[in-house]
Formats: sequence, C-alpha cells, structure tokens
Amino acid sequence: MWFYRKRTISGMLKISNLTKKYKEIIAVDNFNFEIKSGHIYGIVGPNGAGKTTFFKLLAGLAVPTSGQVNVSTGESIEIFRRRMSFMIENPYLYESMTALENIKIIGGIKGETNEENLKQLLELVKIDKTGKKKVKQFSLGMKQRLGIACALASNPEVLILDEPMNGVDPEGIVELREILLDLCKEKNITLLISSHILGELFQLSSDFVFIKGGQIIDMIDKETLKNTGLDLEQYYMREIIGNEQR
Repeated sequence: MWFYRKRTISGMLKISNLTKKYKEIIAVDNFNFEIKSGHIYGIVGPNGAGKTTFFKLLAGLAVPTSGQVNVSTGESIEIFRRRMSFMIENPYLYESMTALENIKIIGGIKGETNEENLKQLLELVKIDKTGKKKVKQFSLGMKQRLGIACALASNPEVLILDEPMNGVDPEGIVELREILLDLCKEKNITLLISSHILGELFQLSSDFVFIKGGQIIDMIDKETLKNTGLDLEQYYMREIIGNEQR
C-alpha cells in the first residue's frame, strides 16, 4: 500500500575530523566515524552535547569549521543531501493548515505531488483521520508525526530525526518505533535518531554514538552493549554521568 520502493542504498558516509566552533565554543569537536547503510544510529548525550549541531552539519544548515563528510561513491555531500531528509528540532509546519494541506505543500517542494501517495504517508504515521483540523490544534506528538511524514515525502535514503519522540504518548512511541524499524528493514533507509527516551532508543537502534561536551566519547553496537550486561540507560550513566564524577 505504501508507495515507497525498496532499493539498495548507493552510498555510505564517512565523517572525518568534523569540527564546528562558535567563537570560543567548540560545539562539535573532531568527530570521526562511518555511517553504514541500513543501520539505525542512536545519538545519545545530554542537552547541549552537540547532537543538534552535528545534525545541522550533515544537513548543510551549518558550515563546518574544519573536517568533512565524504560519500563512499565519490560524489559530493552536497549532491548526496538530495537523497537525505531531516527533521531537526521542531518540524516546520503551517499552523493554519490541515495535515493534508501541509504535506501537499512540503511534498511539492520535495518533488512528490501525487496526493494518494501523500495520503498514504499520513496514514503511515496515524494522522490520516484529522480531516479539517488545523495543525495549530494538534498535540506536540501529532506535530512530530506530521513532521516525519513530510520528511518522508522525498523518499530519502538517509533520514535524520532530532528528538522525534518528544511529546508522543506511550502508544504513539510504540507505533513510531514500528514505523522506523520498517523504514530500515523493508525500505533500506538509514536512520540517525537522537532521543532522551533511552529505553525506546535501545529497542530501536542497531548502533549507539555517545556525545558529551561536543566530543564522541564512545561508540558501540547493540550486540556488544548487550554483552556488557547493561541496558542503554545503565551504560549511559556509566559513560556520561560516571565520567563526570571521576
């Protein structure tokens, strides 16, 4: 039913010495790691750690002070961004319009004008029954869902979501998890997701990147994390909070 086509992702991103400074503040400090196709990366860290700045660098919304992002196919990151989609901080939505009117406008900008396809995206995130209700009347969780639907309108190969579960009720979080897992498994979409809901992020992600004070302090895949005998929250407390106490 859903219009997305399954395809093999053509590229993998390699982040090399990526740094962003704002005057004397180093928001992102020498990031180095690879984003592999078909993985779900949980980006973990406290407020102000540099997660959003990192996402903005990937999106081209901020210019790195030094370092670069390379694509394994050899094409430029500027070209590859056409196959990426982002929801950073709060989704930008037209508050006086309906969900369908929003996604028709944003879909048109992204090159998707088929109304039935766009309606299927609203159905996917469970807001297809909102009718004439204006977005300004939506809960925060409903706005997050609409933002995700709009981000999917371009059929991206890489999807980056900054706190997508913010304001979503427990039932909605489970539904979002199933949606995002399907995007990865069935549609081969690579995801980078930040969230403070660590239990949910643990269930969702295949890999974890821990950021503190603008630095990557640890990277670990789910299986290795499981072998430590700790869940994500316990590991976070050890790596982030424990380091503060040393």
